[in-house]
Amino acid sequence: YLDFQVGRYAILPDFRNNAVELAKIDNTIKTVTDDKNITPNGIILKGYASPEGSYKSNALLAENRVKALRGYIEKKHDFKSSFFRAELSTFPNAQNPIFKAKVEADKQVPDRDAVLAIIDSDKDPDKKEAELRALNGGAAYRYVLAGIFPSLRRSEYQIDYTVREFTVEEGREIIKTRPQQLSLSEMFAVANSYQIGSKEYNDVFETAVRLYSDDPVANLNAANIALSKKDLGSARNYLAKAGNSPEAIHARGVLNLMEGNLTEASKL
Repeated sequence: YLDFQVGRYAILPDFRNNAVELAKIDNTIKTVTDDKNITPNGIILKGYASPEGSYKSNALLAENRVKALRGYIEKKHDFKSSFFRAELSTFPNAQNPIFKAKVEADKQVPDRDAVLAIIDSDKDPDKKEAELRALNGGAAYRYVLAGIFPSLRRSEYQIDYTVREFTVEEGREIIKTRPQQLSLSEMFAVANSYQIGSKEYNDVFETAVRLYSDDPVANLNAANIALSKKDLGSARNYLAKAGNSPEAIHARGVLNLMEGNLTEASKL
């Protein structure tokens, strides 16, 4: 996230947290381009403006902020023009969902409910801003102008890349150093190359659930390992995200049996 001065699109390395963010951009790109297992496909750039000013001028600001970030990356890295894709914010004014989320999270915003009602209304963006400026003598507007709007003036980037497929033998080594490069199916293949219940087998499934924390199968596998270790608290947490497959229901039955809940265990 790069921050910009109000009404400006020049990237200032010493403005707010930009020095840290620019270093992160350079490091991220270098990490992807230097890895022989990764093929970069492109960079997606997004530009945003804060709500003050007209919708038209803010849309132009968002566009120019994307161009500024693209120019910065092009100067430092040898990418073709086709490597970039720009996605301009469709929310450069008071209907910005990030603006709404920040207002919802900040209990100190004056007339917060009224501000949220303005954000949620179907009115023209410029009329929303006018209502926000006029609300209660401008108290809410002055607050968000100083405390929230600066974080809405920014550019974002996302690198799209493909990781090549690995053999099981390669996966055994990759999971020790860069496990995030393995797909879930590759992790399962690596796990199944070890003896069931071995430390290596368990470690792979615990890595899988850490990296794919919302995947039902990863959670079910981790739950079964926790059950084998009699770690019932962890098993219950994993099973809450394991879905409702027959195997997950069966595992919940085993958990209840181990906890002494025989009626529930029998039912499951």
